[in-house]
Amino acid sequence: MHHTTLPHDRSSQLWVEHTPTDKLMASIRRWVTTLMHDEGITNPLARDEETVVAKIFTKEEGILAGITAADYLLKDWLPGAKWRWTIGDGGVVNAGKMILELEGGREQILNAERIILNLIGRLSGIATNTSHWVQRARPTKVASTRKVHWGLLDKWAVSLGGGLTHRLTRKDAKMIKENDLATMIHKDEKRPKGVKRIVNELELDDLGAFAVLEVKTIDEAIAAAESWVERMGIEGRQDRLTVMLDNMPPEKAKNVILDLETRKFRGLVIIEVSGGIEFDELQIWNELGVDVISSSRLHRGASPLDVTMLFEGA
Repeated sequence: MHHTTLPHDRSSQLWVEHTPTDKLMASIRRWVTTLMHDEGITNPLARDEETVVAKIFTKEEGILAGITAADYLLKDWLPGAKWRWTIGDGGVVNAGKMILELEGGREQILNAERIILNLIGRLSGIATNTSHWVQRARPTKVASTRKVHWGLLDKWAVSLGGGLTHRLTRKDAKMIKENDLATMIHKDEKRPKGVKRIVNELELDDLGAFAVLEVKTIDEAIAAAESWVERMGIEGRQDRLTVMLDNMPPEKAKNVILDLETRKFRGLVIIEVSGGIEFDELQIWNELGVDVISSSRLHRGASPLDVTMLFEGA
């Protein structure tokens, strides 16, 4: 069973109708400033007298991301420069595509070259890698985790590649993970019983966009689902609980799913798998009928898209 709509996506807080939100732009400003400062550049790069024209080309096919961030860099850090983008974020490119034509001072552009290429290359690599995961896992949805390098920029790139962002911050959703359970389960309490109690004690109006409970065993998964479905019946609600099967092998996950389907719990339970997910296993998880696969490999395991800048006459 694949739920057609899932709450594991917060991309509308970042990108709406091909336009960055204030939240995303604030993140772009922070990261661009940090990258510039790390290069020893703390003030806008004054345009020098020698004018040059440079172009950025892709050297392989992929999905572009980071154009908006690079555009902000050009506007705020390269005064007097002129440029033209031929394609925007989310665009599909082949090798040899010119994506930017830039006119400015020679030293001005040389100082910013590597940062611009790093922005576009790294974020496009994430978007491209995510698209491969999306295609491989289809129709099961894939989502990123909060193990990010460049914060919201990573999440944005995942979204451009067709993946789900999952949480942007801890406050987006109530997520009870292994460390939370360790502090919430009583010393004399068996874990499945503790899981049932914790589910019954959740403040339903304080869950954020969705609720996730991470479990490691079949008994814990069944206990969570059973307690949730019983509670929804008592409360007269149809909210769904995400049960995350953490580092659970496919054979055990299959038993969980079969048990939940037999008990007719699946309508109120979203099954998420996470931890050690391999690209080559995606179809296995799809065939099992899980709803969402979350992995940091969408973004942390992505190779940058190969892009290059060439000066006219080079």
